[in-house]
Amino acid sequence: MGRVNGWAEILHRLGDVAGGVKPTLFIHRRCARLVECLPTLQHDPNRPEDVLKVDADEDGVGGDDAADALRYLVATKARTVAERKLSGW
Repeated sequence: MGRVNGWAEILHRLGDVAGGVKPTLFIHRRCARLVECLPTLQHDPNRPEDVLKVDADEDGVGGDDAADALRYLVATKARTVAERKLSGW
């Protein structure tokens, strides 16, 4: 999955409460770097359907690595959630 498709999938999974579309992606509050990073993302002015790449500074602060990790995760997971009853314990 490419960058543009990955970001589109994340946007789709976040839902649209005003439009009546429930989210299918939930981010735990312990994902502090991701929670801090997502609101700072901006559209790439040269490619509006993409997100502007931001590198961390020399101290490793900032950047969009947490959001990229989310994009990679979403690329490997199906849109549907399967619920199964565990047995054997």
